Amino acid sequence: MIAPTPKPEVTLIELTSDELKSKTIDSHNLQAAVEALHRDGIVVLKNAVSIEHLDKLNARMVPEAKQLYAKATTHRNFGEATGNIQQEPVPEPEYIFEDVIANPWATKVIECMFGPSPTLRFYSANTALKATGRQPPHIDINFDFPKIPFGYCVNINLVDTSTENGATEVWLGSHADTDVSVLDPSVKHKQIREELQEERRKISPPIQPSLPKGSLIIRDFRLWHAGMPNKTDEPRVMLVSIQFPNWYRSEQKIQLPESVKGKVQWGSVVPCVDWKPDGYDYLKGSHDLDFSLKP
Repeated sequence: MIAPTPKPEVTLIELTSDELKSKTIDSHNLQAAVEALHRDGIVVLKNAVSIEHLDKLNARMVPEAKQLYAKATTHRNFGEATGNIQQEPVPEPEYIFEDVIANPWATKVIECMFGPSPTLRFYSANTALKATGRQPPHIDINFDFPKIPFGYCVNINLVDTSTENGATEVWLGSHADTDVSVLDPSVKHKQIREELQEERRKISPPIQPSLPKGSLIIRDFRLWHAGMPNKTDEPRVMLVSIQFPNWYRSEQKIQLPESVKGKVQWGSVVPCVDWKPDGYDYLKGSHDLDFSLKP
């Protein structure tokens, strides 16, 4: 009798008290994280972000999410039915936290994949409000990208996540064989061809990992994933930053106010910033994004 294929599981790594104090990560946890990124395309650092910081951000961003959702001009990810909007994090100095925008433990892991001094070129949020629709499995890019790891999304949910409030669906290991040929040319969104989804499902079906508040997700840019419906009445905010190797040629920049200059401990991360005057309308956001590799 053939044993059933075990259900895929995301690797969760709990940082030790010494690692939290020193802002470093020991060789055993580092090895586990790197193995997971190579094998699965995703890893979770279970306790890498301050709960206090997340609560402060959530108290401000949830009311802003509701305001944004009520506006017809707000960017909807994959249409109205998903309830998923693009939302910009609060850029005021008292809402900019090192463990959120330039998490030192995440950077240590990413440096093992990219080499030193990765660049930070994106800082935003996806917010799921109550909905019945879901996103199709997709990747966030549609250009001919390098055949090696070249971008990592760092996702931080501001609350505990589960299937009830729309934990992201992920397809472990799908990054390994992914290039632009997996995309369905008949649709404008960057979604995976249905026949490939069915093939992949037989090997490693998608999962929705439930994660405690304080978790940090490192996800390969090439990994198939999908936003899922939030069945609760409370918006679920997920912050996202993206790091690239130092050699990666891009002109994409994050936006921050001048008042933040010199006040962020970036560590090994190289911030690529378009500095804005204080008081600019950060909620308006910018959706003209180009992550492609320049010649």
